[in-house]
Amino acid sequence: MASPDDDPFQPPRFNRKRPTTSFCRGSSSSDTTGNYGARPKRSHLHADLNTISKWTTKTLDEFGIAYYNDPITIEEFTIKIQSRAHEVCDKKVPDFVSTLKTLCKRGLVFSLDLPEKETLKSLDKLSDSTTRLREILNNFDTFINDVLKKEDEYLGKEWRNKALFFAWSHNVRSFLNYYKKFLDIMNSSMTESWLAKPVREAHLQELFMVFSKIFFLEPEMGDKEVKRLIIGAHVVSCIPDIRFTCLNPLQRSVLLMLTEVKKVEPFPENRSFEPRKTRASSESSSESDQTSGNYIHRILSINVLGQHGGELLSELRSSAFAPTMVVGCICMGTEIIFTYMEMMQTHLNKIVYDGKCDGETSLIRYTKPLNYLIEEDRNKCLDLLFLLGFIQTSGYEDLYPNSEGGK
Repeated sequence: MASPDDDPFQPPRFNRKRPTTSFCRGSSSSDTTGNYGARPKRSHLHADLNTISKWTTKTLDEFGIAYYNDPITIEEFTIKIQSRAHEVCDKKVPDFVSTLKTLCKRGLVFSLDLPEKETLKSLDKLSDSTTRLREILNNFDTFINDVLKKEDEYLGKEWRNKALFFAWSHNVRSFLNYYKKFLDIMNSSMTESWLAKPVREAHLQELFMVFSKIFFLEPEMGDKEVKRLIIGAHVVSCIPDIRFTCLNPLQRSVLLMLTEVKKVEPFPENRSFEPRKTRASSESSSESDQTSGNYIHRILSINVLGQHGGELLSELRSSAFAPTMVVGCICMGTEIIFTYMEMMQTHLNKIVYDGKCDGETSLIRYTKPLNYLIEEDRNKCLDLLFLLGFIQTSGYEDLYPNSEGGK
């Protein structure tokens, strides 16, 4: 296959400067209720911790749960999911998925801006973003028409390939159109939109949900179902922002991935993630030095980490990879950190029945943040996102149960 530079169907590239983003130190937006057990010697830690939304990394430590010091690569994360995929979906990934990945790299050659707080007052900025988005949409339509001119070469003769292609192109346009709506909302009123946490997080949730559909993922709001975890003599309720649930086998719903979405708030000393990372790595201590905190502790607050860890624990038993693994995702603005936690059944039993861990330890692994609005970062996620969409839809049969070549 010709290189992208030789491809006559490749639309003009939009090289955008990576937007400045930062991470939230705030508390959860999840609506949770309940309580949990505690060790007598540390009971002071639990004075105000009545819900998972108030959990911190200290709470996780009570139950023997910790984030690994260093992140793993997105490739390592993908391999981990691939190694467990057969437990949920026994179908073989069709060759056409490779074509879809190629189409993503050739057709989604754009990076989008997340409006910054200080630029919201500028009508010129909004106008420029809207004009550029129209150009991106026009070029994407041109790309789709060029692909259809060589339909047999790209799509082959199989009906399902064509169905997936048209669904994929529709979902890309839906994402771009919602992004325009998102820009309008964020710029409509700095006071009412940008600074109002519930409003902004709700639209960030919707933006990520629409983006995930490009890869045939089927998101649903977390409050559709309340999960309850027994810890000792107490019951803790959990509602993540977004769930991705498999409906195969039909007799029981199983969780593919849970997602927590946070709005972006600046760190006082520096707004962007990259300078924080550069500064931290230049310090004399190593990245794994416990005295300076591990990698993820330097980019996310103990509240966000505690809550997400509590959600992983609460959803473990309903995970598609139960009883030992659960997959998650943290969205900070438009940056994604994929996570998974592995826990032995003996550890979970001690938490559930005794309300403590008694020396047991389970680790949460995670990736570095990737911004799905940025072309370079988005391309790194393609393998994982298409794999997750394939698993959730049982080899796309949940989407097209009567299509040819469904197996």
